[in-house]
Amino acid sequence: MIKQYISKYIFPIFLLLFSVGCWVDEDKDIVEGYRPVYGTQDADEIKLIAPQSIKNPGKIYVYGNFLLVNETAKGIHVFDNQNPEAPEAIGFIQMLGNTDMAVRNDILYADHMGDLVALEIHDFEKLTEQGTLSLQNWNLGLPPPSGAYFQCVDASKGLVIGWEKMITPKTDCYAIY
Repeated sequence: MIKQYISKYIFPIFLLLFSVGCWVDEDKDIVEGYRPVYGTQDADEIKLIAPQSIKNPGKIYVYGNFLLVNETAKGIHVFDNQNPEAPEAIGFIQMLGNTDMAVRNDILYADHMGDLVALEIHDFEKLTEQGTLSLQNWNLGLPPPSGAYFQCVDASKGLVIGWEKMITPKTDCYAIY
């Protein structure tokens, strides 16, 4: 009776479980990854424009009565911070590729398209460029987070100023660090 029960029920269940455990999932040709966002130094000037909405904030910096919030790879939001409970947006400094900033003696130091730029700011009513230091060996196009596929960088398209998450065909470029 037990032999009949084992051969009729237990053995087929065991075979089914064993075969499911050996199932190999095929590699997917479409993956979630990143594509480079390119910018060109000639076309992308630094300018003060109307306030923009914050979408991808980076570093925050307080200077006097001003609050500066980096919009990763796009520029710097400028807020009047006289009332810290309700900062008022007064403008946006468009600087493609910007990820970092510092201010001293009314000079804003910020990265822009592979260069370090010094801007005279006073009250953020007008920007005056004081100088530029080329950072030729600085890699704006660092790959996206480790363990991610990304479209390979094509240097002929310009400098990489950021990365955009997207569904992409699997590529040869994979970030491991």
